[in-house]
This record gives sequence, structure tokens and C-alpha cells, in this order.
Amino acid sequence: MAGARRAGLPLTLRSGGTSLAGQAGGDGILVDVRSHWRSATVLDDGLRIRLQPGLTVRQANARLTRYGRRLGPDPASESACTIGGLVANNSSGMNCGTQDNAYRTMESIQFVLPSGTVVDTAAPDADQALRAREPELHAGLLRLRDRIRDSAASRATVERLFAMKNTMGYGLNSFLDHSDPADMLAHLMIGSEGTLGFVGEAVFRTVPLLHRCGRNLRLRRHR
Repeated sequence: MAGARRAGLPLTLRSGGTSLAGQAGGDGILVDVRSHWRSATVLDDGLRIRLQPGLTVRQANARLTRYGRRLGPDPASESACTIGGLVANNSSGMNCGTQDNAYRTMESIQFVLPSGTVVDTAAPDADQALRAREPELHAGLLRLRDRIRDSAASRATVERLFAMKNTMGYGLNSFLDHSDPADMLAHLMIGSEGTLGFVGEAVFRTVPLLHRCGRNLRLRRHR
């Protein structure tokens, strides 16, 4: 990231490439994360899972099946959609609503900024480290937070737009949901479509795996 910035070359991160909107194409360096960054670590008997961006959603869920758990987001393209794309697009799917999407179920995230600075929000000193390494960014996030919070109109607009299912663009609700710049930036990464940095790994809280086969069988019999 730092090398591309010094060379003045744009850098585009590509994972599954399932979207038809063209986010996975660019004029400069194209980084394909599917060849590497594919590890998964199940934590706390499946209650959490640490994932790198090259794994698909289906591969992640396969590791959780034995624990009766799954990821909250359930995109229809789970066989091809990767964790990198799930974070970049704040993927949700038909069933997770506004509570079990990528934004709500992410516990911590490790990401690389365009400067090359690595931030890991699982570290207890993540916010202090961000302030030391990126003082202008840290201060700017605080100004944006206070600008939104100090305006009744801005606060009301953000609350209204993000009370419904909303996966378009930056999650400005992060300025209301979190106070520390490291946490705000981590949640702005979700839905940023790779424009803010590279997500190296993320830890998600999982949800119960519900078995629908019996209900579906009853529905088929009714029909």
C-alpha cells in the first residue's frame, strides 16, 4: 500500500469479483486476495470466527457447521462471495436484516491504510496507536463525529437512514455507534468497497444455524 502510494499508482483489491458494478476493476495495480489470505480460526466453540479475506462465505460456514453456527450475513452468492467482498460491500442477504449483517456482527478487524499503517482493533491500545501513527486522520474522525453529533438534523438523518436495511456507501452510523476513532474507522471500512484500505482479517460473532428442512417439507405438503 505504501509503495503504491509513493509511486502514485492506484491500487484495487479484488476478491470474488461477483458484482456487476465494476468495483473489482481499476487502472493501476490489481491485488487478487483469493490466492492467499485464506485462513480461518474458529474461536469459543464456534461463537466467533477469525477470517481472512480470500475465503468464501460458504467455506467459512463449512467450518462452523459442526458447531451449529454460521455467519450472520447470508448473501445469495455465498459460493463465490469472499469475506473481503462481504466486508467491502456490507453484505447482508435475505434473512439477516439489520442486526446480523457484516456491520453488526464484526467484533474486530485488522486493516492496512494507504500509508501502510496497520491497525488491529482487537489490540487494547488500537486507538492510541492510530493517534500516534495517523494524527491527522485521528483528529479528522473526531471532527466528523462531533459535527454529526452536534447537529440535530444530521443525527436524525443518519438515524433514519440506518434504521432500515442500508448497504449503500459508507456507514455514517459509525459516528453515532462508536466514540473512538479506531472503532469508527473500523466500521467505516464495512461498506467502503475497498476505498479506505485493505482488510487483512476480521473476527465475527456468529449466529445459530437454523434447520429449515422440516418447515420446508410442511410447506411443500400444503401446496
